[in-house]
Amino acid sequence: MVHIDKRPRIDSTEETLDKTMPPNVESPTGVINALPVMATTKPTTTTKDNITEVNNYINGSFVPPIKSSYLPVINPSTSNEVGSVALSSKDDVSAAVSAASAAFPAWSNLTMKSRVAILLKFHYLIREHATELAKLIVIENGKNMTEALADVAKGNETVEYACSLPQIAQGKTLQVSREVTCMDRRDALGVVASIVPFNFPFMVPMWTVPIALACGNTVVLKPSEKVPLTMMRVAELFKEAGLPDGVFNMVQGTKEVVEALIDHPTVR
Repeated sequence: MVHIDKRPRIDSTEETLDKTMPPNVESPTGVINALPVMATTKPTTTTKDNITEVNNYINGSFVPPIKSSYLPVINPSTSNEVGSVALSSKDDVSAAVSAASAAFPAWSNLTMKSRVAILLKFHYLIREHATELAKLIVIENGKNMTEALADVAKGNETVEYACSLPQIAQGKTLQVSREVTCMDRRDALGVVASIVPFNFPFMVPMWTVPIALACGNTVVLKPSEKVPLTMMRVAELFKEAGLPDGVFNMVQGTKEVVEALIDHPTVR
């Protein structure tokens, strides 16, 4: 038996996106409910001839790759070029890791409660900008709007879970016998890397990034070169939430970036 998906596919125009936007989308935990329709999608970095140029995000700023090379970003639903993404090198990875390493002592020395306070603001901002983020997912990934909103909602559920870590990951002290005490505690590792695929541009990065940050680590994310637009906007929202520079970084690219992150001695 062949199943035919009759759901409408939508292109990257604002007019079409707004017409297909459901009036009320609700996640299992109510993260998204009756979301407003945004009039426009804010460009993540520079735009030339309606093509968004996606650069690396290092130490709180968008910076071009050292070699100034870019790769087209194609909407698989329309075959239109919707952006160009930086093709970074080992040197770009080293710059991001250095920024994350420099930010680690101050970030890890904060209490988990203080770190989570920033993630709570981030959670709120994701909810406020959910439609905007979903439109970016549609543009670069080719999903329909309902699927894209679900991507954002499920990802934000994991942010919500990370905000509960002060209660979950407190550690404990056990008196296992007379005059013998065992302590269970969780220490931050340092700089951690997250390398994510293309199929869920927001949800899958949120499986790792907010939890790593809440636990006191600093992060270098390598998004899929096929869907870099969504996470570039997320980087802006992290900064708006108050995340210190260098705590969250992104390096765009392909195989060279992945191997450089895996092989870097500082990355845990």
